[in-house]
Amino acid sequence: MTNPSTPTPGGDPTTEAHLETGRLGRASLVSLSLASFFPAVGIALVPLLVFSTAGTNAWQASLLSTIAVVCVGRAVTAFARRYVATGSLYSYIGEVFGPWARYLTAAALLAGFIAAIGALAAVVGIFAGSFLLSHGVDNALSFGPQLAIFLIALALAAAIAYRGLDTSVWIAVTLAVLSFPLVLVITIASAAKTGLDLADQFSLSEFSLSGTLQGMAVGAAFLVGFESCTALAAETRNPRRNVPLAVMSVPVLLGGLFPLVTILQVPGLQAASAELEAGMSAPAALALHAGLGSGVATASDLVLAVATFAALIGFINYGARFAMTLAGDGILPAPLGKIHPRHHSPFVSIAVMSIAGFVLVAALVFTAGDVVSAYYTVAPLVVYLWVLPYVLITIGAIVLTVRADEYRPFLIGTSVFGAVATAWMYINGVINPPPSPANAMSWVVLIVLVVLLAVFAITKRRAPSAAVEVAPQPAAVEEV
Repeated sequence: MTNPSTPTPGGDPTTEAHLETGRLGRASLVSLSLASFFPAVGIALVPLLVFSTAGTNAWQASLLSTIAVVCVGRAVTAFARRYVATGSLYSYIGEVFGPWARYLTAAALLAGFIAAIGALAAVVGIFAGSFLLSHGVDNALSFGPQLAIFLIALALAAAIAYRGLDTSVWIAVTLAVLSFPLVLVITIASAAKTGLDLADQFSLSEFSLSGTLQGMAVGAAFLVGFESCTALAAETRNPRRNVPLAVMSVPVLLGGLFPLVTILQVPGLQAASAELEAGMSAPAALALHAGLGSGVATASDLVLAVATFAALIGFINYGARFAMTLAGDGILPAPLGKIHPRHHSPFVSIAVMSIAGFVLVAALVFTAGDVVSAYYTVAPLVVYLWVLPYVLITIGAIVLTVRADEYRPFLIGTSVFGAVATAWMYINGVINPPPSPANAMSWVVLIVLVVLLAVFAITKRRAPSAAVEVAPQPAAVEEV
């Protein structure tokens, strides 16, 4: 079978097209991984969302969500240090559980990447629409203008991904860096204006276990998919060292930042409750209460739209390489595995994943009636789709350790906690369902998995044996 990072000798340029081994250095991979999780948007929204469920003790829920994702990350790195692959968790899980787990993981992550791309497009639409609305475009949040925003954002992000990883990293990281300072300034200004009210925030008198656990699930949602950079392992220099570092950078650096900014923002969010209830975005409301003026409040919407666009570039790259890997294994059509001979990018998968994300978000906006409702519908779906792979990878890390006859109690303990906390995200959605239509997503995810498994079975049965040889094959190389 053809390794995606090895050109075939002779033949035409199409068959020689390949992913470039060792293209990304450590700094580039870590930077893209962080940029893909829109730090500015997380700082702007995580405190509000966790505060809305956990109250003044929101920082505790945020800290628990960070710990839970760090524990899952520890399990992922146990595999990333041993194997180099382009299939993310799909490739890792197969090394422990075999084909049945690989197919389940493939179905969950393929749908998860499409849902994530659609969700990010919706967030771009929300902030870009809010910015246009403040500048007199009264229908900026309606279906027609939103459709145009989705189309432009996804087409530009796909074009950047098509140009290759160097272009993607440079643009995504630049946009993320440019968008970060304004949200940080708003957060600090709000804390300076209102104070921290630590006595109230650290008091256990208003502690609620159910609220804290719900807040944990909400906070973890902004870190789901943190391991997606593992799909770039074959294109990374020294992947067994650099990929684990990039994987842990998101939950450790960003996840560690979220409880801190939650402490800084909660007093301001309490003071701005009237503006928030009227529909104003959290950073805009905090900016006004901090005395930064309406200009800064309006600019924050544009900045957050730009930050989300940077994340969109990252996830199109990740999702396309994942689809390419499935095509190489023969469970998706072989053309999805084609790689551009000049840019060394999986251009067919980039186009297909972008179109699928567009169709999903457009259908949700049309059905839900507005882009905000559409986002609150697709966001739980993204979380639920990642639950099964996370549970499998944490259990798999324990199995991997036992098979290797290694005594690693810390890894086993963190894996157990990660599995339980991740499973809770789905259980919480069933016990404490969000408003309709998002409440149906806990059941929709099961239907999606069944449908995709059926598609995989049909594609695998019909695919000729030569199709797998033409398409790129993920290289799961065991460490010697």
